[in-house]
Amino acid sequence: MGKNRLRRVALSIMLLTTSAAALATATVDYRHEYRLRDRTHYDKLGLSTTLPDNMWLGVETKFKTGGADPKDKYYNDTVLNVVEVTFLKSYFWGNWTLSPFIQPEFNSSRTEWKFGVAPWYKVNESWSLGGLYRLELTDYAHDDQCRTGGIDYCDTDRHRTANRFDLYLRNKTDRLTTTYKLVYKHADARLFANRHDDYEQELQFDYALGDRRVWVPYVTFGDIGRSATSSERQLRLRTGILYIYR
Repeated sequence: MGKNRLRRVALSIMLLTTSAAALATATVDYRHEYRLRDRTHYDKLGLSTTLPDNMWLGVETKFKTGGADPKDKYYNDTVLNVVEVTFLKSYFWGNWTLSPFIQPEFNSSRTEWKFGVAPWYKVNESWSLGGLYRLELTDYAHDDQCRTGGIDYCDTDRHRTANRFDLYLRNKTDRLTTTYKLVYKHADARLFANRHDDYEQELQFDYALGDRRVWVPYVTFGDIGRSATSSERQLRLRTGILYIYR
């Protein structure tokens, strides 16, 4: 898929989501990311809306610094990194919420289909527990480079299957929401330190502003692996702001 075509698809999806937003509550989410050891910058623009019958549709377009040397450069030669679409439906039983979902994701070098389910349990007005299981099926476009080892993340010859498990612990006060997330992944390809397993940790703080609380700035601290062939880890910093259309 060419870059121009990819941009047109991303724009069309965002326009469709914006049109759907007129039907119900919608959100716009902008986020900037910096990885300390790689010294690289990333950006995300997310649009989402609630739909009838407890359904939800979201689109994320993610960008990164392009060029041969992206270190310590932000908003410089920015290129589209990936587009992800999420469609889910929620079911409620008392304090339990169960949300099956589908998440197609694509860019110029791969297409990924992700299927999963996210359970949540509301302990009380302040605390809740959540989880997620996701099956990820990835097809890579550059099969010639995979065979020669040119791309270390597709060493299964164009295809990768991964299982992802998330665990969430969330506390919500009047305006502040704190979320801890632990992620574990297992795949038939190398993910971290030449192993087929990887993990991430993340701590996020959200704070609602104003009388209507429609502006929600947030900051996230993440512990992530650096590459599939190295045991190095790095700090991932994210900061962003969410606007809620009610």
